[in-house]
Amino acid sequence: MKRGIMTLILSTALLFTFTSLCSAEALTPELCKEKAKAAAALLQAEGDAALEKIKDANGPFMFAGGEGYIWVHNLDGVMVMHPIKPSLDGQSLLDMRDVNGVYLFVAMNDLVEAKGEGWVPYAWPKPGQTDSSPKVSYVVLVKNGDKEYVAGAGMYDVTAADIKAKFPGDAIYEE
Repeated sequence: MKRGIMTLILSTALLFTFTSLCSAEALTPELCKEKAKAAAALLQAEGDAALEKIKDANGPFMFAGGEGYIWVHNLDGVMVMHPIKPSLDGQSLLDMRDVNGVYLFVAMNDLVEAKGEGWVPYAWPKPGQTDSSPKVSYVVLVKNGDKEYVAGAGMYDVTAADIKAKFPGDAIYEE
């Protein structure tokens, strides 16, 4: 009898472990915010040494089945680290605009310099598409020694109105 109970307990535990490994967490605004803040804390503690951990394809900053990720740029508008598009690393992004004319990285930097962290809505094509979709990113200003970083995470099909309803106390960029 004891052996049967132990087998049942072990089988149940293995099933839960397998299920949790196979099911990716859903990409939500809450998760973007949580991951951006966690990456910011790591950057604050470790500086540049944190970048390898943040871009680790198997680490906690590549999330929601790979749909979510953290990037890091600086207040000069230069991409410090982009895990999906490493060709952006070292590039100035201050001239990058969406279809509505929003300068994405200027907006992100303006927001974090004024508020420390918050949401920036814009429009951007989803991977593999040419038409733009609504997108929103959560960005956090980080200081480590004499360096300042901006850690961010974003997701598609979320609007400024959605963010205002869900996070009424959070800062949101508005032109």
